[in-house]
Amino acid sequence: MKISLNDHELERSAEGELTIGQVLDELKEEIRRGGKVVTQVVIDGRELPMNWQRNRLLASKVKDANRMNLLIEDAARLKRQTVQDAGQLVQKLVRQSKPLGKKFRIGDEVTANNDLASYLEDLKWILAGLDHTTRNGNGNHSSSPARDGVIEKVNRLLPTLDRIYKAQAAGDYIAIADEIEYDLYDELNSWTPLFEEVQSSLDSLPQEK
Repeated sequence: MKISLNDHELERSAEGELTIGQVLDELKEEIRRGGKVVTQVVIDGRELPMNWQRNRLLASKVKDANRMNLLIEDAARLKRQTVQDAGQLVQKLVRQSKPLGKKFRIGDEVTANNDLASYLEDLKWILAGLDHTTRNGNGNHSSSPARDGVIEKVNRLLPTLDRIYKAQAAGDYIAIADEIEYDLYDELNSWTPLFEEVQSSLDSLPQEK
């Protein structure tokens, strides 16, 4: 199996009875030590899936594949971009909070529930992004002011989300509107200092040359 990084073929290749998963793990570790991260894995022109087929493909032998292409990026730059994107997404959710609550209040339940699903998916992406960017270089959860700030915000957010899910299950749309328009709106509005703290923590990371 031939190996490429960002569409540039390497001189090395993978042969024998190794599995695709074993080769991928070895490559990821080498790339991580070089300060990069893998953002996409493409095998024979198809992106590695995230569903049940993933494990089966990773367990297959390298002799059954022709080429693996890894898309890689500078880890520090990717983290900075993630924080920037997450900050913009938070502002988008803040702007959406009041109109979304109003939809629940006026009984536009189908549209409101669809919009709420998208709203919560965006929120999950933000939390996952902040979780990733505040880990240390080895991916561990060691303490830092930025990491502690993220954990504090998540802990404050969880009860509100729990009440929203319970109200949704009970069909209590007024309660959902209250949570979104007031508690969630106020909480997300208070996140600006957190993003400044996270961004500051990334300023010490090396820039890509």
